[in-house]
Amino acid sequence: PREEEVAGLAGKGYTNKEIAALLHISPRTVTNHLYHVYQKLGVRNRVELRNESERVL
Repeated sequence: PREEEVAGLAGKGYTNKEIAALLHISPRTVTNHLYHVYQKLGVRNRVELRNESERVL
């Protein structure tokens, strides 16, 4: 669930620092969540993440 929140915000263009502030977590935790999301979806960056999420929806 937290990974989904982070991925959603990243897909909307928020930076790691902005996501961290919104969710009251550290920027490093945001990075870790995004790493896991990228691995699960087979993407390498935010652009691919956004494209994949648009494809799925």
